[in-house]
Amino acid sequence: MFGHRLATIEVEKMERLSLFQIALKRLGMPVSKYLLNFVLPATVGGFAVSLILYTMLSSLFVGASGIALLVMFPLLTTGAAIIWPVVQTLRDAVLIEKEMHMFITRMGILSIGEVNAQSMFDILRQMSDYGALANEVKSIEVLVEKWHTSLPEAARIIGRQSPSPIWGDFLDRMAFSVEAGQPINEFMQAEQKTFSKEFDTLYDTRLESIDMLKEIYISLTTTGIFGIVVSGIHLVLFVTEDYGSAPLEVMARIRWVLLAATLFVVMQAGTLVAFRSIVPDDPIFSRHEFDTEYRTKMRQVWIAASIMGAPILIASAAVILMYFEGLMSTWDKYGLVLVALIVTPFLLPGFTAGREERGILRRDESYPGFIRALGGTAQARAAEPSATIKALRGIDFGSLNKPIASLESRLMIRIDSERSWDWFSAEVNSGMVSRFNRIYLEGAQASGEPAAVADLVSQNTTNLLSLRRRRALSAGTMRGVAYGLLISTIVSFNIAIAVVLRLGTDIASVAQGMQNMQVDQITENAGGLGIPVLEETGAVDENIALFKLITSLLIILMVIILSAIATRLRGGGFALAMGQISTMMWIAALTSWITISLLDVTLGAFFAPT
Repeated sequence: MFGHRLATIEVEKMERLSLFQIALKRLGMPVSKYLLNFVLPATVGGFAVSLILYTMLSSLFVGASGIALLVMFPLLTTGAAIIWPVVQTLRDAVLIEKEMHMFITRMGILSIGEVNAQSMFDILRQMSDYGALANEVKSIEVLVEKWHTSLPEAARIIGRQSPSPIWGDFLDRMAFSVEAGQPINEFMQAEQKTFSKEFDTLYDTRLESIDMLKEIYISLTTTGIFGIVVSGIHLVLFVTEDYGSAPLEVMARIRWVLLAATLFVVMQAGTLVAFRSIVPDDPIFSRHEFDTEYRTKMRQVWIAASIMGAPILIASAAVILMYFEGLMSTWDKYGLVLVALIVTPFLLPGFTAGREERGILRRDESYPGFIRALGGTAQARAAEPSATIKALRGIDFGSLNKPIASLESRLMIRIDSERSWDWFSAEVNSGMVSRFNRIYLEGAQASGEPAAVADLVSQNTTNLLSLRRRRALSAGTMRGVAYGLLISTIVSFNIAIAVVLRLGTDIASVAQGMQNMQVDQITENAGGLGIPVLEETGAVDENIALFKLITSLLIILMVIILSAIATRLRGGGFALAMGQISTMMWIAALTSWITISLLDVTLGAFFAPT
């Protein structure tokens, strides 16, 4: 990847490259090769899909609609292939900026000691959890060591080609500082003080983007609901002929509902991609290899959930097979209840992970005070680690008391200090604590100033916790919007189904009472503005059943999308996401059951003959 990228670098002075130029340089291959290997196959594949659909459903696509079909898929696939490098570049920018706060903090702490630039970058390169940012650092190293470029020039080159303008500006400032003769440690200390404010601004911008995406999501979902409702009314009142029972024939009959559903799915998936691209991942749980009490408990919970879920799944499948016809006619009332029952066992790991999450957040709040006290004690006593921890025994650190006691015990029995601290991070189970622990230990050892290092760690963790609280507020607001939007969507679908069903039934009754009249003449005399259901009612019930099934599938998809968005904002893992899905499925099921039950009563009064 780096070979071609570095071979094509222009070393001379130049302005920052545009986003598209950066995307092309980050392909890792010549543009012509990308066009040949990716864009061309995407175009051919899109055209092949269009041709297959046109051949199989030729009766549905004639004239302008056929031409539109042949053109639509190639345009979509080609456009996706062309825009993909840009999307990946934007994603890399988010990943780089996500790690910059930790990077600047780490560099600022290391600069307290006598550490040169090469040493600091070597340390960063060894840390795999820096992801895309570590790759940027590696690119600088390759330029310096293999291409014999000076550090300032290498920093400028990578900065101009970086997907993140914030990272690029930092590298420009570093290059200027090094050329001006300022020691790298002084520069890093100054950056550590100033970047915190810049990071706050960046974080607030992301939170504002969340609010904007929330409004866009509400608008798109509302539009999608309207389209599905209109297509459902069209299906029942105007598409009444029996095309046949073959899958393609059924698809031909419900084509407008499928089109509206497809657009709804695209809107939902697009919103999820937007949220994941704009909102940086901020995991709450730590990643470690230790068999802690929580990890053991989660294994047991997943096993229990699997044991509970298997018979529920089998029983639900048996009910569907035994009462298929009756269930299809009442799917809007009981279908989502069945789905909710199937995913109910996932509430157990979701509840367990949620309780652990709350514990982690409490421990995070206690961490700044603990690390400040630890650094001050280590600075004053200059004793061995076990004695330093023992000196803190009388201080109450809330939820951290138990992990601190375990840490002291391990150090007292002469377990390796680094291993003991890793165990401490694993028991705290916090991603933030785990990373800042490493920074503190590394900085204290390198600088010999544990108090100063601890003070910087405490300041940065306090600031990060403040930002997380603002993020949690946005996540809570989004969760409330998600629940409200889910309930309103279900109510809208059910009202549309109930009204259309009642209209179809009443119109069919009218048609049966007009046996002595030539119903087709009514349409002819009305200039073709009649309602086809007056002439043919045979397919109305089947159409309504299909419409119920499609709307249920869309609701399930919406639940998954909303849970994924909420989990992204929350910073939780898979268990929390599954618990969220289970909770929202039960909300959807109960909402659907209550709505249908009320409509069965109220619509009878509205449509009762006078």
